[in-house]
Amino acid sequence: MTLEQLAKQGRRKEIFTTAFTINESICHARNENLKNSFVDCEHIKRRNELVAMRNGVKFINDSAAKSLSATWFSIENINEPVIWIALAGNQDYDEMIPVVRQHVKSVICVGGDVEPLRSTLGYIVKDGVMMAENMEEAMKIVEEKAVSGNSVLFSPGCDGADVRKMEKVFVKMAKE
Repeated sequence: MTLEQLAKQGRRKEIFTTAFTINESICHARNENLKNSFVDCEHIKRRNELVAMRNGVKFINDSAAKSLSATWFSIENINEPVIWIALAGNQDYDEMIPVVRQHVKSVICVGGDVEPLRSTLGYIVKDGVMMAENMEEAMKIVEEKAVSGNSVLFSPGCDGADVRKMEKVFVKMAKE
């Protein structure tokens, strides 16, 4: 594959092509678990799944993104302005500054302490970092903020006990 062909596929395809190239390189590995960990990257459940399109707004479930690096990748690969629904976490959000500055219009933080997220990213996004006690409240904020041409991304960015429950609420409310 030439570099021109690779560039035409876009950044997301470039990353998946890299993953599949690595997969091909380790096909001769003896450890079956190692081989299986690189197979079928594009079909991982709950990673960048378009669950609904309403009034020109895309609702994307990325609940399997339990690290800021995974969330960064997801945001980077959305072309529309993003409303990011994140979980509260005591993390270093500095690595998110460039991608949030470029792609994110609003951040809605669900649960716990919003201060680490607000202090790092609050001045960058148009609407600041908004707090929601639960996913239902977060989706009400989305209804107020989202306009046609936006993408709403549920990408926790950290591991939380209620992620699966929140995911179900997100998907249900996105489809209503």
